[in-house]
Amino acid sequence: MITPMCRVEIVCLNSIRDAVIRSLHVQGLLDIDNADIASEADTVTENDAEESQSPFFNPVNLEGESHEELVSIEEMERSLNEVLPLLSSQPADDDLRAAVTRVAAMSEEEWSQSLRDKASVIRDLTRQRVALVDNIDILHNYRLILNQVLPALGGPDTVLGKGTRAIVLSGDVDRAVTQLQEQFDEALGADCKFLYNKTGESNLVGLISFPEARGEVVSTVLSSQGINPVDLSDDAYQNASIAEVIARLEAAMETQRQEVTDLRTQVDAASVESGPELAAMKSIVADKLSQLRVKTQFAESQMVTVIQGWTPRDRFAELEMAVEKEFPGQVDVNTIDHKGAAHLSIPTLLSNPALFKPFEVVLKLFKPPTYGTIDPTIMVAISFILFYGFIVGDAVYGLVIWLTAHALGKKWQHIPAMVDVGKVGKYMGLSTIVFGVLYGEYAGEILGIPPLWFHRGHETTKLLLYALYMGIIHIIMALLLGIYENFKHHHMAHALEKLGMLLGVLSLIIISFGYFEVAPFDTQALKIVAGVFFAIGAVLIIKAMGIVLGAVGILEVMSVGGNIISYARLMALGLFAVTIADLANALPSQVGYAIGIPAAIALHSINIAISMASPMIHALRLNFVEFLPKFYAPEGRAFNPFKKETTS
Repeated sequence: MITPMCRVEIVCLNSIRDAVIRSLHVQGLLDIDNADIASEADTVTENDAEESQSPFFNPVNLEGESHEELVSIEEMERSLNEVLPLLSSQPADDDLRAAVTRVAAMSEEEWSQSLRDKASVIRDLTRQRVALVDNIDILHNYRLILNQVLPALGGPDTVLGKGTRAIVLSGDVDRAVTQLQEQFDEALGADCKFLYNKTGESNLVGLISFPEARGEVVSTVLSSQGINPVDLSDDAYQNASIAEVIARLEAAMETQRQEVTDLRTQVDAASVESGPELAAMKSIVADKLSQLRVKTQFAESQMVTVIQGWTPRDRFAELEMAVEKEFPGQVDVNTIDHKGAAHLSIPTLLSNPALFKPFEVVLKLFKPPTYGTIDPTIMVAISFILFYGFIVGDAVYGLVIWLTAHALGKKWQHIPAMVDVGKVGKYMGLSTIVFGVLYGEYAGEILGIPPLWFHRGHETTKLLLYALYMGIIHIIMALLLGIYENFKHHHMAHALEKLGMLLGVLSLIIISFGYFEVAPFDTQALKIVAGVFFAIGAVLIIKAMGIVLGAVGILEVMSVGGNIISYARLMALGLFAVTIADLANALPSQVGYAIGIPAAIALHSINIAISMASPMIHALRLNFVEFLPKFYAPEGRAFNPFKKETTS
């Protein structure tokens, strides 16, 4: 259900505007909108404005100290956004709440100084760690290159001079090697020795040896090819044998790894010490910024400020009482008429019964429904759970799905969306258990309990018919809702078009069932009714769309009929699950219990995993592709109340 909204107007003196903003921020009941007030420029000429003390309202502009404060706080936000991802741990809730209290008592100057100090420490430690990691990577690559080309250099006792460059290439290495060799021959001749070893089709490591005085020429050649060499200029690696260089490289890497570990420990300590205060500052800064930025949505005169927005109709009294209690007789709070407001401009707040509320997370794949239209949450919830259970239909599988969803909800209980996902998963499990009992399926037929309804593996025609019946009901309901919505909003052409589609689909259903001699559709009377329905539907479609587009619309009736056929997937996916379960149960008797039982358990596990994903996707698809587009208008904007982020 979509919560009825009312448009609110709050008028206060400019002198208490900041206090009113803070109060509204704490209450979190008002979705603040741009104040719809005629401006001075709209109603007063330039001469009139010069001669009068203007009573008219204009948008609030942040100037002077307010603008300087905004710039300062935005700079702090940028700094916090850079530093917080560098922390190695998140603060505990109790530490964060205590930090919020401390930071809230500080001035903005103290925030800024504290942020600079803490950010400087964390950035410096992070830079040192990153530099060391990069250097370890360079040393590792150099050691790799030496090991690769060591045989070609003459063995481990070969001494490397200062004229040495190592390279790593990838891509079209054959072409790169040819070009490098040509340029080295041209620039250095026999003075340059280029050794390399391909480590794959598109990877190569190489070592360039040359007179020390010609280093600049080698650098120029490499630069022209866009190659950055691995260059070790440290004297510790010069004029030493390859074996000695490799040993020194390994020692250096070990030392630097220990330094990286020490730096990580320091970052961990800094995160524990500074993390809570920085996270608290992030929330408080965000609140301060929202309080400053929201002012630009207000209108003001020389004396008063006008604030407009939206709140749920059933919470207006709460808002009014809270403002009156804090500002007795100082602030005027009223509702204003919004009958002429476009529905797209009114925020949407969904309010469904607790049983169905978790399914709102499913519809968050779309934008919210447009205010004043239908919220399909309950319908999607019922059909999705029905389709899912109809497909999987195994009581043991359903129990496993329920337990998995329960564990998921517990593990991620700090994330509201994941809690809702867990609840939806439990409904999926319960539906699967119910259909499993109806089908008599308990990990296939392993328990031999007879079905309460029918055995779908033995009566596939009946299973297909029920799948199609669900499709017929689902599609007809969607068309009826589309007709209702279009008539309600006076979109008469669309309403007639959908009514024509409905009559056309009904005629196809009657003709199709009659063809297969399904009673009572095989009677002559209903065949005549089908013809009348199709004729009336065609006339309505042509009237709504015109002759040319109407002809296309009539053909579209066949497409809608195809939508119904697509519900046959409910049967096909269900039979797949049954077949895999039966195959798993047959394994012990076919290959022996020692191998068959573990294999059966593994196959059932795979089947359950598939049942958690594939049927869910297809159940959602039938809702999102076949059902919702016929009436659903997800073009609204979510209700976004002006509220604090800080945890107190």
